Amino acid sequence: MLSAVAPGGADIAAAIHLVRDIVLQSALDCGCRDRVHEALRELEDFERQRNIVKLLAAAREERRKIALLTEMLCDFAEDDTVDEGVVETASLMFLDIAAAAQEGSRILREALSLKTGE
Repeated sequence: MLSAVAPGGADIAAAIHLVRDIVLQSALDCGCRDRVHEALRELEDFERQRNIVKLLAAAREERRKIALLTEMLCDFAEDDTVDEGVVETASLMFLDIAAAAQEGSRILREALSLKTGE
């Protein structure tokens, strides 16, 4: 499971899988097969960790969005007057916060899934 956060990640995983299939299905039964298998395992681990790092960076970006939107909301409702434009804008900001929180949660679940897949 590779994320869209890591462009080409699925291609890399497919290439690793293809090479593994070719090597393991070959008629050769030598020590080089074990070395290739180990090298591919290490490459998969490296790719997994690289994707986790990218996912965590994406989650931090969602956190940054939430912080900015929350700060912008600080000025909302400081008094009891109701300005339709202000209320509509605040409503949209709350929706954006919810969307960023949901995306951040999805990203972190994906990172955890990659981590536990090790």
